[in-house]
Amino acid sequence: MLSVHSCMYAVESLSHHHAVSDVCLITLKSDCFRSRFLSCSNDLIATSRAAIEEGKSIYYNIKNFVRFQLSTSIAALSLIAISTLFSLPSPLNAMQILWINIIMDGPPAQSLGVEPVDRDVVRRPPRKISQGMITRLLAARVIMSAVCIVLGTFWIFWREMSADNKVTARDTTMTFTCFVFFDMFNALSSRSEFKSVFQLGLFTNWAFVLAVGGSLIGQMLVIYFPPLQKVFITEPLAASDLLLLLALSSSVLILDELLKAYRRIVRRKEYEQLPAPYPMSSL
Repeated sequence: MLSVHSCMYAVESLSHHHAVSDVCLITLKSDCFRSRFLSCSNDLIATSRAAIEEGKSIYYNIKNFVRFQLSTSIAALSLIAISTLFSLPSPLNAMQILWINIIMDGPPAQSLGVEPVDRDVVRRPPRKISQGMITRLLAARVIMSAVCIVLGTFWIFWREMSADNKVTARDTTMTFTCFVFFDMFNALSSRSEFKSVFQLGLFTNWAFVLAVGGSLIGQMLVIYFPPLQKVFITEPLAASDLLLLLALSSSVLILDELLKAYRRIVRRKEYEQLPAPYPMSSL
């Protein structure tokens, strides 16, 4: 027969093993729960970050679209309004104005809405709820671009018309092509509110590349394809004419790039004086 001490030892030993097993089970469950919790937290953070990036990118793309539409529309309306107000000959005919309107609302403008997600937008501070879409910076860029387009286009019109003091097909062709080239460079500068075109990359938005390329091909057809020449009342231009128009119309892009560079410098100085939870690379 087993002694009393032997029975007590067996009971103690069994109880001890059960206790150890329970402790191990509880520890294992805690580790599993912690692991699942961390995994869910990481997934939630990643999902939230992606949603914020997408939401902010959509918002900024809409602003870029609005900026392009406003600046081009104001320039076109100002061009016709000033000519009418001062009893000047119209620099554009009806078909040319219609073509410009198609470009303003067509593929180049639409392609700004599908600009790829900018990974730095999530690092920017959130905007105020009371802040509208048309900010002072946006309004300044719109006015600057519109004034540049109007002045440049009127200068070409005056330069061509002053040769013989009458409006010819060549005069309107030069003016028309100048405005279209201004539009293309204006669309290029509208791709981002803060970043330079060279920071974004010229070929990161293929929809934009195809839209601008298609518009330029269409413009060349309007100038050089005889059936379209009759419709739009245009004349062929020399290579030197196109180079002059390209050099002049690129001024709207250069001015906007200078404004962006100045804005980035100002923002860097502002954030250097703050704890700034947002990395400087996003400015």
